[in-house]
Amino acid sequence: MYSDPAISEAAIPELFERLGPIFGRQVTIELRPAGQRETPGRAVADFVVSVAWGTERYEFAAEAKMRNTPRVLDEALRQARRWAADSGRLPMVVVPFLGEKRIERLEEEGISGLDLCGNGLILVQGRLLLRRTGQPNRYPESRPARFAYRGATSLVPRVFLRRAEYSSVGQVRDEIEAAGGTVALSTVSKALARMADDLIVDRSEGRIALVQPDKLLDALVENFAAPKPERTAQLKTPLHLEDFFRRAQEVVGSAPKLQMVLSGASAQGRYAGGLRADVPVVYANNLNELKRRIGDAWKPVDRFANLTVVETRDPTPFFDARRDDGGASFASPVQAYLELAAGGDKRDTEMAQQVRARILRDLVR
Repeated sequence: MYSDPAISEAAIPELFERLGPIFGRQVTIELRPAGQRETPGRAVADFVVSVAWGTERYEFAAEAKMRNTPRVLDEALRQARRWAADSGRLPMVVVPFLGEKRIERLEEEGISGLDLCGNGLILVQGRLLLRRTGQPNRYPESRPARFAYRGATSLVPRVFLRRAEYSSVGQVRDEIEAAGGTVALSTVSKALARMADDLIVDRSEGRIALVQPDKLLDALVENFAAPKPERTAQLKTPLHLEDFFRRAQEVVGSAPKLQMVLSGASAQGRYAGGLRADVPVVYANNLNELKRRIGDAWKPVDRFANLTVVETRDPTPFFDARRDDGGASFASPVQAYLELAAGGDKRDTEMAQQVRARILRDLVR
């Protein structure tokens, strides 16, 4: 789905013409409908595209798509090859937007491509290579799709790094709840649809399976945002970290629910070699309740703190939290990887790669 509701296949020639000569005035490009088509199961391409450069002229059989996901692009490439083979023309795809990586892929596949933003690739093996990139995307994906890998919705893709295969949407939701998260079934379905579009999961009858864990981790990193702090407390507590957690977990009467976890960056020593020298960071969902439970060991300071507590409503740092024998609760390896990878520090980046390797190695099918 794109933010511009007016875009349609019939409008493509006019929209493309408005872009002007994207490869320079010496190159002319004409898009015209391929002719009568049978639906469903049409027998010809969407467009015939003529490209002229001086006395040279080439014709392409073009498959057009109104969406831009990896799965849709894969379908377009397959169809373009088919139309080219059937018609004796060269293969081409026409989509709303082609970024740098997708144009590189088209070049590897030997297929030309045009978008409606002014980017494109014209490829005639041994004769012609025209390439233009860098024009911004005028047709971004809608918010629900773009944020499948961010915030509370990211619990859906994250759970596939805890367990890689499920039999149903309901089972995915159940696994999220088992790991301490809460996501509506409708949100799970939408996130899975996006993951399938991105070729990260494969959905077939009775099976939803992670097929590209590396790509999933890349998508999570690209969309990662650190938990939003509501309040922050700098403490110089006399308690060791394990004792701090044990006291926080002591519940008397009907106390409010308290979630508390050592941040991913502070927990990296659980998953990779080396230790951070900075002050440990703890996330908690209720600072007042935590302060009440810690009692006289809660000692705020302006300098020389030995513990930072961040109150947040973000569910992601608490999801799939682990607990050690000493009673401390620490963030999952996925959260640790994302915080370290997003940090930008050279040492953190090295640690992130170690944690990433562990996640992929320990992935359970």
